[in-house]
Amino acid sequence: MSPLQSPETDEFLVERDKDELVYRHITAPLLSPDTRTPSSSAFGPKPIDKGKPSFIRSALVPSAQDARDWHTAHAAKPSLGVWACSVSEVIGTGTQTIDDSAVTPPDGEVVAPGHCFVDYRHLNKSDERKVRSLLLAFAIGRKELATTAA
Repeated sequence: MSPLQSPETDEFLVERDKDELVYRHITAPLLSPDTRTPSSSAFGPKPIDKGKPSFIRSALVPSAQDARDWHTAHAAKPSLGVWACSVSEVIGTGTQTIDDSAVTPPDGEVVAPGHCFVDYRHLNKSDERKVRSLLLAFAIGRKELATTAA
């Protein structure tokens, strides 16, 4: 068990490699059609996420392309592109990245390789908007990662 791992769950805090990227798949509802960039809500949770929007750890998948291909093959909505922020950028916003890739999914569900989430559960709505805006700005500054549609 990792020293950062909770003994109650298979989730653990990602903080050792602060330069590691966490990928965010951008689907049609999260893409601004005018600018072809992620919308303002793209890096935050939806109500179904319960404060835990999905990301993918770059250290645990071969490439952003592999992550996109897996998402497109298994998710309800295909990935139209991959954008990213770093673990240190997440930490700098006052929250954290949690690796939950070892958590056993409910029956019938699959979890993407390298799955993690940015933890919004402790934030009020105002702070949530600030964090997602900052993460979006970091991702836009980095630009879309080079991938192609499957």
